[in-house]
Amino acid sequence: MSVLLQAPPPCVQQDCGGIEGHQEQIIKNAQALASKLLELDFNLVSGGTDNHLILIDLRNKHITGKALETKLDDVGITVNKNAVPFDTEKPSITSGIRIGTPAVTTRGFKEDDMKEIAHLINMVVENKNTEEIKQRVKKLCEK
Repeated sequence: MSVLLQAPPPCVQQDCGGIEGHQEQIIKNAQALASKLLELDFNLVSGGTDNHLILIDLRNKHITGKALETKLDDVGITVNKNAVPFDTEKPSITSGIRIGTPAVTTRGFKEDDMKEIAHLINMVVENKNTEEIKQRVKKLCEK
């Protein structure tokens, strides 16, 4: 069993709304991430989100889901490649990625952290300095 699942989330431990408060923060984080990704010209399949998941169509960014999944993993950001509607790539490649916010919310991340994650994803797509991105990811994870 995962250690993450064995302990109550920090929000629950700090009595900031219990499980319901934690669930609300998961949605707020997903909406903040989605909003910032839209500002950065990412195509969200549903135009946003009303749950804990975001599905991004990457065709306008000229990168496949598989390639971005690998590049993000290299800097410490975990996403999943995912097919999008009318996907022209093979299922093993995909034209999209899927991002969920429960894990980062459990770590105590808030809306401003989601905006930073969106910027970091964009930096990876734009092939910015990998070492700088890794340092910024590390700083986020030290919270």
